Amino acid sequence: MKDLKVLRWLGMICLLAGIARIGMTPTAIVWGTDSVPELSFGYVACILMAVGSIAGYLAQSKETGVLGFISVLGITIGNVLTTALLFAVFILGPSAPEPDSPVVAITGMGSMIGLTGGTLLFAILTYRAKVFPRWVAVLYALMLLSAFLPVEDNVYFAFFWGLAYVGLGFCIWTGRMTPRTEREQQASNSHHSANVS
Repeated sequence: MKDLKVLRWLGMICLLAGIARIGMTPTAIVWGTDSVPELSFGYVACILMAVGSIAGYLAQSKETGVLGFISVLGITIGNVLTTALLFAVFILGPSAPEPDSPVVAITGMGSMIGLTGGTLLFAILTYRAKVFPRWVAVLYALMLLSAFLPVEDNVYFAFFWGLAYVGLGFCIWTGRMTPRTEREQQASNSHHSANVS
């Protein structure tokens, strides 16, 4: 019971992370890409996503196993590295040129690999696990595809990214999940009912 309560609150963090990420799109449209309001929403979203992503693994850990853990670890590390990069932007100022150093390049590359690879693996595993409604995995796939929208600065990517987290967090918070044990129980009950009749 206590574990379920922790999972639900992590789901709420996931939902709030999605809302914060979605906030990047309107602020980028109004104040411009890399504006202080947009980066502020992004900074908060990265912190919340680093924590909230754990809920996605915990809710389906029996179904996704080690690969599920690796996918969420990649997402979490990617968000932590992005948070570090955003913090540097706040220190230097949004208009300052990006520092040209190997550390920044490696951090950026690690962030991209962790987020992209982790999210792709997470979407596939979530679809196969069948714990969440299928549309949650579809939102994650849509988020990855939205990265290729032919829009200047792709301000809409953050919207789709946030939407995937809102969907995941909403399902966890409201309990709209069907773990394997519950599905097996339902199948057993229907099989037993068929035998009785």
